[in-house]
Amino acid sequence: MTEYFKRLYSKEEEFLDKFGASAAAAAQILSGDWQPNYHCSDRARKNQSYFRSTGELTELTFESATVNHDSNAFSSVQIVLRSSTRTVTVRVNKVGVDLLAEKIVDRLDQNARPEDKR
Repeated sequence: MTEYFKRLYSKEEEFLDKFGASAAAAAQILSGDWQPNYHCSDRARKNQSYFRSTGELTELTFESATVNHDSNAFSSVQIVLRSSTRTVTVRVNKVGVDLLAEKIVDRLDQNARPEDKR
């Protein structure tokens, strides 16, 4: 199946408004490491960015998401999540009527301090 890029979301609340079910599928496979924030705002993003830069953001937070389509319509999303020490990417594919999530990247960031690593 050939996919093409449809849209990039940088605001979590806008992504969740359209693709909340995909986010829920991603959250489920992460077993509590991330929960969608339906009340995210510019202020929250600014705070997250600040605490990520100081090494104090221990929770994974939404960084961005891309939406992909195939010839029919929506086919998948990729959600990038970050903390001060970790980056996770989850891909959620639409298979028939089901949404199947898989973690495709889970890495500790190079510039993280050793005592911060999980």
